[in-house]
Amino acid sequence: MRCSRRHALRLIGASGVLTASAGCLNPGGLDDYALIASEQDLSTVGRPYLWPDPTAIAATTRVDFTAETKQGYLSELYDTGSVTVQQWPLVGRDQWGKDTRPRPSFLRQDGVFYQVRISAERHLERERWHFAVTRTDETPPEDATVERPPFDRSAQDRRVLEAALDAVYAGSDGFLGEPQFEGLQTVEYHRHLDAGASELVPSPPFDFIEYSDEYFRPVTEQRTVTVPEWTYAIDEITDNRAEFEEHARTAILELDLSSRDLSEAARGVIDDAISEEPRRYEEGAPPSDGLAEVLDAFGIADDLQQIDSYDGRVDFRGVVAEYQGTVYRFSLIVTP
Repeated sequence: MRCSRRHALRLIGASGVLTASAGCLNPGGLDDYALIASEQDLSTVGRPYLWPDPTAIAATTRVDFTAETKQGYLSELYDTGSVTVQQWPLVGRDQWGKDTRPRPSFLRQDGVFYQVRISAERHLERERWHFAVTRTDETPPEDATVERPPFDRSAQDRRVLEAALDAVYAGSDGFLGEPQFEGLQTVEYHRHLDAGASELVPSPPFDFIEYSDEYFRPVTEQRTVTVPEWTYAIDEITDNRAEFEEHARTAILELDLSSRDLSEAARGVIDDAISEEPRRYEEGAPPSDGLAEVLDAFGIADDLQQIDSYDGRVDFRGVVAEYQGTVYRFSLIVTP
């Protein structure tokens, strides 16, 4: 018997108590595995597969690359057919367990549609300066140098200061509150953020920052970091929109579940995941036969580890599949 949250709630509703005879006791919780579904309209392909303006794609840094920098990369890509960049995911990536996987990605230039792909990937070790701020209850002494907004610094240093303050309260929607992280949240000087031209590193010219009636101390350090580098290549598709939509749909749609010989249990898992809002199917560890069959069809099973091997939540996102004439985007959330 599959042990889903929905099944358990039905049993609890019927008897007021969940017992071993119900067939739902196991070592894990009822939501160790959550399969989430959302409808995917592929009649017109747009974000996150086709971006009207690729410069809106953020670099994997706290201080984003400028639009001019990204446009320079795009010009090289269109002119030569390839470009090598660091920390800019022009090909979209979905979380896939402890790693990520690329998703089909497309560009449009001068009316022509292209598919952009990763032709080479490597990870580089680099020494880079980091700047951060840490909140303090200490009141600055009278002879301390205190920095206050608006920051009278270079445009680059203002961006670093603002990003460092934002990092402390990431997730607080712009309102000060309890920091969301216990560790120091740093701003890294990347290849388009020149540490040599910054007054903030190695030693900032101030002792404290006053911001929204609170005080912060600056922290600087050098770290060895791992930097992703991707070489992108493009393949021309067509200048016809309808032909592009058909090509993109074929590339995005990974499988048709209706045509697979799935067991009744596996179909029950999918039916539960898509049946009502929120479109979410949950069950405890270990996965039932039905869920395991679905995860095998999705290509997740080969990369899914035992749940006790995970230190925290992991996601397997972005499996696009058709089922009973409707296209869905499925994701598995594993919560140990």
